[in-house]
Amino acid sequence: MPDDRLLEQLMSELRGDDRLRARSAARQLARVSDTRALHALLEALQHSDHEVRALAANALGIRSEASAAPALVECLRDRSRHVRRAAARALGQIGTAQAERGLATCLLSDENNFVRWEAARALGMLACATSIPELLQALSADSNAYVRYAAAEALGQIADASAIDGLEHALAHDQSDIVRYAAATALGQIGDPSATPALVRALNHPNTHVWHAAAEAISAFEEASMAYVIEGLLDHQNAVRCAALKAVLWLSVEYDDEEAAEQTAGEWKSLWGWWN
Repeated sequence: MPDDRLLEQLMSELRGDDRLRARSAARQLARVSDTRALHALLEALQHSDHEVRALAANALGIRSEASAAPALVECLRDRSRHVRRAAARALGQIGTAQAERGLATCLLSDENNFVRWEAARALGMLACATSIPELLQALSADSNAYVRYAAAEALGQIADASAIDGLEHALAHDQSDIVRYAAATALGQIGDPSATPALVRALNHPNTHVWHAAAEAISAFEEASMAYVIEGLLDHQNAVRCAALKAVLWLSVEYDDEEAAEQTAGEWKSLWGWWN
C-alpha cells in the first residue's frame, strides 16, 4: 500500500485533466485496498477520457468491489464501447447477481461484438439461471460466432437442463465449428444423458474438435448413455448407426485419439463385423 502522500497524489492525478497521468493512476489504484482509492475510482467512471473510465472499471473488477456493481451496470450504457466492455468484464469478476439483468440486456442489445461477447462471458461467471433465456437467444440469433460461442460456454457453466434443446440445435445446425464445439462441451457439463442422441449424431462431424467434444460429453454420462447409444445402433439411418458405433468404441475400447480422428466412415464400419 502506498503512503498517504503517494495515495493523495495518485487520486489527484486520477481526477486531473492530464490523461496520461490519470490513466497511470487508475492502473496503480487497482491494487490499493484503501477505501479512498475506491471512491476515487468510482468518481473516475465519469471522467471525460474514455480510456480513464475503462481503466477505472477494470480496476474495480480487479479489486472485486461488490459495492461498485450499480455504477458499473450504469457503465454498460456508456457511449464508449471500450468502457462498456471493461464494465461487463468487471461485473463478471465481481460476481454479484444484481448485475445479471444489466448484462443480459447488454448481451442482446449492444451494437458491438466484443461488448456482447464480454457480457456473455460475465453471465457465465455469475451462473444465474434467470439469464438462460437471453443466452439461448444470443446462441440462436447473434450474428457473431464468438458471441454465440460465449453464450454456449456460459450455458455450460450454468449447467441447467432447460438449455439442452437450444444447445442441441446449435450443435446440429450452427454454421461455426467453434460454436458446435462449445455446445457439445456445454451438454456434457449439464450432465443430462437425454442429450446423448444429439451428441452421437455429432460424432459424424468432420471437425475433430467438434466430434471429440461430443465423445467426451458422452463419456461423462458413463453407463447412463448406453441405452441411447444402443438405440442409435438400431436406427434406420446408416449415418446414425455409424455414429453410434463410434460412441460404443469410444466408451469401451482404448485407442489413440489421433488415429481415431483419421478414420474414414468405411474404416469405422469395418471395425464391426456384422455391420449392414
